[in-house]
Amino acid sequence: MSDTQNESTAPPKASRKTRRRVFRWIGIGLLSIVLGLLGWDVATFDRGAWLRDFEALEGAMAKEYANLDWMVEHRGVDLAKLDRDTRASLGGAFSRVQAFLSLRRFVRTFQDPHFKLTKGAARQSPAPSPSAAPAEAPSAPVASCTAAGYEARAVDYRFPFKKMPGFIPVHEAPFPAGVAGELGVIRIAHFGEDRYLSTCEQVFTTGMEDTALRLAVRAKLQEALQTAIGALRDRGAKRLLVDLTGNGGGTEWVSEAVPLFTEKTLRRSEARIVAPTCDRIPIWKGEKVCSIFGDPPGTATLEGKGVWKGPLFVLADRGTASASEDFVAWLKDNHAAKVLGARTAGAGCGYVNDGGRFELREIGFEVRMPNCARFLADGTNEVEGIAPDIALPLDKSDEEKIQALTAALAATRD
Repeated sequence: MSDTQNESTAPPKASRKTRRRVFRWIGIGLLSIVLGLLGWDVATFDRGAWLRDFEALEGAMAKEYANLDWMVEHRGVDLAKLDRDTRASLGGAFSRVQAFLSLRRFVRTFQDPHFKLTKGAARQSPAPSPSAAPAEAPSAPVASCTAAGYEARAVDYRFPFKKMPGFIPVHEAPFPAGVAGELGVIRIAHFGEDRYLSTCEQVFTTGMEDTALRLAVRAKLQEALQTAIGALRDRGAKRLLVDLTGNGGGTEWVSEAVPLFTEKTLRRSEARIVAPTCDRIPIWKGEKVCSIFGDPPGTATLEGKGVWKGPLFVLADRGTASASEDFVAWLKDNHAAKVLGARTAGAGCGYVNDGGRFELREIGFEVRMPNCARFLADGTNEVEGIAPDIALPLDKSDEEKIQALTAALAATRD
């Protein structure tokens, strides 16, 4: 290559210097902005506001956080020490960033998926009465499914069923299903009807109210589930596995779906709603107080419809949460299914009547806390997750997962 060519392709020194100078000034500018924001944060930080909101949060938790007693009695959370440490951390903070990190550490101590700190103002909801049923919001006409909040979410398998020897698909969305020999597999990716946009669009009519639309979508989903189960039966399935991996929950529609998979009458303790009968604030000093719950729970019952009547298995993992844990618990506690996979997420009951919502008014954050709790037959709070009957290595290769599942299913024949 000639010197002329080298000169033509090499960037002029002046140009390189100009770029370096531009980058240097950009860096200085960005650093100035960051330092300015930090300076503004420190100068305008109101430590007292954070401490007042923290005290208000503790008061709300004492009355409304359904899992608080469980955390103390079974996980050994020392509330008095946690209170002292958090107050000291907030008291020593010099900026919103430091204070936020202190509050976030406080929330994360409980390791509860439904107990979380979020940004944004909201209303503070009163705790519902223990006998209150989930309230229906006033119905209003909706313009479309998307306007009503419905969205298309992925529904395909997470587990590599399609790689199983002889696997044949027999049903598509919203509930993919297939057979491998005499094993039938059906995928339920979500228990929130608002995750199935295409199903909503099938039933939507102009002028439809929100409640009517929701019920129509659920009915259509129930119909699709029954069709998928029927397709598996028709293709010779003798055993059925319901795939709930990654199913993060949804709504009370789950109680309509469960009975399709059994002919048994299912029973379990009703969810317990917060309803304390005393001042529980002293719990933050380590003192004994009354229970967060009121009267002992009654018994909830589901009558099986027997759309599926054969041996049943449920595949769960750490992403199986909330309403899908309710599905697992109904079947496991009543010995209507074997649970395979991994311990579930431990999200548990969640929010009833839109409760468990507390606004930190002075600092502009919101805390969501479950105001109900569900307990398994052995007395364990669902916040601990539901252990599988047979553990599977769901973090391994597809081949290893398939081999483990095949072996587990074979072992259940013994």
